[in-house]
Amino acid sequence: MKFKSKNGSEFFTALIKKVDDHIARKNGNRFGNVYIYLKGIFLIVLYVCSYILLLTINLNSYLSLLLVILMGMTAVMIVFNIVHDASHRVLFKNPAHNRMAAYLGDLVGMNSYIWNIRHNMQHHAFTNVAGGDILIDNIPLMRISPYQKKYAIHKFQVLYVPLLYMVYSIFWVFFLDLNMFFRKSMANHDNIKHSWREWLKLIFFKSFYVFYMIILPAFIIQIPFSHVLISFLVYHIAAGILLSSVVVLGHCVEGADYVSPDESGIIQNSWMQHEWNTTYDCSTDSRMLHWISGGLNTHLAHHLFPKLCHRHYYEVTRIIRQHCLEHHVKYPHYSFGKAIISHFRFLRIQAHAADLSK
Repeated sequence: MKFKSKNGSEFFTALIKKVDDHIARKNGNRFGNVYIYLKGIFLIVLYVCSYILLLTINLNSYLSLLLVILMGMTAVMIVFNIVHDASHRVLFKNPAHNRMAAYLGDLVGMNSYIWNIRHNMQHHAFTNVAGGDILIDNIPLMRISPYQKKYAIHKFQVLYVPLLYMVYSIFWVFFLDLNMFFRKSMANHDNIKHSWREWLKLIFFKSFYVFYMIILPAFIIQIPFSHVLISFLVYHIAAGILLSSVVVLGHCVEGADYVSPDESGIIQNSWMQHEWNTTYDCSTDSRMLHWISGGLNTHLAHHLFPKLCHRHYYEVTRIIRQHCLEHHVKYPHYSFGKAIISHFRFLRIQAHAADLSK
């Protein structure tokens, strides 16, 4: 499976030059800076302190609930702001430091090795391509592409997907990663074999996660098991809502293309044009959304220039918007509120779209 070309357009050639010139004015530094590192440290400290407070101080139910929600959302922000850049090897210049930072994802429940396969090797390489982007089939019972098999239940997906989003985080931690390890093929990758080291890391980190999230508070500190279980579920509901809200609004809205390669495995577009056609930005002027999501609201900048740390996305997005104005090209963008509405319209459309699966 491959694209007809990498670029194929003067529009993108000129855009690449503008972005390259912008990075050159930043001394060619594509990586994180002191601000990004301090932000990462703050998020880690916030996560750890929330956890310690929950275990050591007898708080009332409301404060405990708020801390649990904060902890769940902070776990996702650690993935968005630290692990995501580290997986793209743009958090630090030193590759070893990026590999170490990516393990923070393992510490909050995900598997960084599988994430690299799913996210970098598949989603970024073949965004919204049937048979290439495994994220299309990540959530059971959800149809987001005409190239997915259509079932009668999909007619109701607009009603039940909010529930799926609430359990997506816990589904990822306890099913998705494990399922990927046992699969011999993932989208366009066949005969996959995982090293014994990756199996060992999977077992170790998943076990450690269960230990500090459930066993330590319930059986060692002896917080009532029902309280621990409810807190664990609330944690993952908060995490799932934030995770899903950011992830789906970049690609699962009206206007985003979903395609399939031809019989020769060729995708009839250039890679950059394809990324443009499949990706939408969301409330790019919102500094708060940018801070929380690690720049993923400026999703187009990330997909066109994945080898830049997210600290550059805000300014690169301004370059993209101005470039669109100069060339009279529509800039793919929604406000956050309109993106939510468009997402549910998109789900309704896909639920009734023709079944083009093979």
